[in-house]
Amino acid sequence: MRIWQYRANKNLTNRVSMDSEYKKRLVVTSLISILVVFVASTHAYVLQGPHVLDLMIENLGKAKSLFVSHKIIYYRADYVDDSELLSPNSESGPSSDVVDISDSWGQSENNFADGMAQIDETMELDGSLRYIFSQAFRSDARSNDSERIYIFSDGKSLTLIDGNSVPGAANRFDLYKDILFYHSRVALVDRLLQLGVDVTISSLGRFEEKIAFVIGAQYPDESVPQVWIDQETFLPLRWIIHGVDPAGESDTLEIRYLIWWKTGKIRYPSRIEFYQDGHLVRVNQAINLEENPTFPEELFDIDYLKTAFPRAPLQPIVPGEPEEPSEVEKTIEEFRRIFE
Repeated sequence: MRIWQYRANKNLTNRVSMDSEYKKRLVVTSLISILVVFVASTHAYVLQGPHVLDLMIENLGKAKSLFVSHKIIYYRADYVDDSELLSPNSESGPSSDVVDISDSWGQSENNFADGMAQIDETMELDGSLRYIFSQAFRSDARSNDSERIYIFSDGKSLTLIDGNSVPGAANRFDLYKDILFYHSRVALVDRLLQLGVDVTISSLGRFEEKIAFVIGAQYPDESVPQVWIDQETFLPLRWIIHGVDPAGESDTLEIRYLIWWKTGKIRYPSRIEFYQDGHLVRVNQAINLEENPTFPEELFDIDYLKTAFPRAPLQPIVPGEPEEPSEVEKTIEEFRRIFE
């Protein structure tokens, strides 16, 4: 009897020991499995840049064309070359909630006014934008006495200032449209590569409490050109562009796409902010959107516009006499006086 009890107790002890060892192994195995899944899911969550851009284009909507009326507000900044407002410069290559435009303008306007209360507003222009997605774009900006028109069509661009065509590419303020303009992933990838964004690099970053895909850099590196796409909405959040200002100094232009409106099947940022070296220098504030309008073809016909609007004349320099500025220079000078 005692031998039987001894054997039974020994078997029970062995069984308890085996169960304990089994549980330890099970816990370790489970922890390893969880860690592996976590690491794998983390790496899988950082999607490749072209894939993120594809999802962004899908979420922007599939309209064929768009008309935007907006205000363009410039802010005083001593380090900004004022000629960039109207003269072309060589081209190098914070809420994102979607709201219904019919109910949002009053709220957005109030937020805008509150946010700008302590900023020295310098100048406000009336403007309009015409998008024929992936094909043509036109931007018109008007003050009381001057007008600037920028057209991009079929890979060519033209700038008109007060009835004169101006040679050269768009200034950097015109680049914001590229993220919104191309509805083809291939075309957008090619364009970003031209502008120095390495779309083969992607990471996750945080900006103002938002998690975003960073295309072109390993977060938190902001020393290279990069595009940020909101992780939740797959809409553009910010674009960091490195280049050279009109004075020849290296600088950073950051574009932020904020307060998204939805009209029909398309989404558009009602507020676009421009920061030069961390200072707010310009805001595009949308007033109204029109989905799928029809535009006259001649508005985008660069060859026709070049013949219809003469090139800005170059004034000869007469020794001993002050140089007479061209019409374009007069326009630039007029805008410069506003900034003084």
